[in-house]
Amino acid sequence: MPQYSIIIATLNAAATLEHALESVLSQSCRDFELIVQDGASTDGTLNLLQARAPKLDWQSSPDCGVYDAWNKAVERANGEWALFLGADDRLLSRHTLAQCRRHLSALPRRVQFAFGALWQGRGGQAQGLINRSAHEVYHMFFRNMGLPFPATFIRLPLLKKHKFDPSYKIAGDYDLAARLLNHDNMVRLPIQVSYMERGGISETGLAGMTPQEEALRVLFTRVIPRAGEFALGCAGNLHQARYDLEQILI
Repeated sequence: MPQYSIIIATLNAAATLEHALESVLSQSCRDFELIVQDGASTDGTLNLLQARAPKLDWQSSPDCGVYDAWNKAVERANGEWALFLGADDRLLSRHTLAQCRRHLSALPRRVQFAFGALWQGRGGQAQGLINRSAHEVYHMFFRNMGLPFPATFIRLPLLKKHKFDPSYKIAGDYDLAARLLNHDNMVRLPIQVSYMERGGISETGLAGMTPQEEALRVLFTRVIPRAGEFALGCAGNLHQARYDLEQILI
């Protein structure tokens, strides 16, 4: 069983996918599987995947969006921890998985979510670092997604049991985390994990739908009924709210 299942959903992503794939395939830690679920691309995406077929597990078929694609990928994943990257995201360095491994291996079984720092930018150029304490993540759930998802490892058995809701097109990750987080099953990793390209549907929305509309649905159906759990998480991690950004490992 590999320690990591790195999952990427694609749809006509030929312009950016190569960088995402290479950031994973070049890792110094080889204890991973790379799974790509494609939504029936019609550009050069399938050619890129076919060229790397021996190094990754990929399938292509129509789907109902990114969360449906992630569910399909999770079904055939075999790792201990899952990490979801966008087709224009990438792991930050070739040693990222090795750095995370020593921290993840020491975690108790009750911990189901482990998140690190996430760089954001445009055109592949980093512009800002999302570097939150666990206290801040719990607190943010009262208004929106707190976890930096492309920098968040989730225990795969949890995802096998609890699927993403494919009725969401933008906030399915927020919904999943709001359903499954409790006050002590999440920790912060002192690692800069990944880079995320800005400008995706999580920021711009889809035709006839804004990110805020789906976020409000999660807030009222998932977060508010479990407000006490998130409040306990805030209180229990208050001591972590103060930390020095210089302590984050590169």
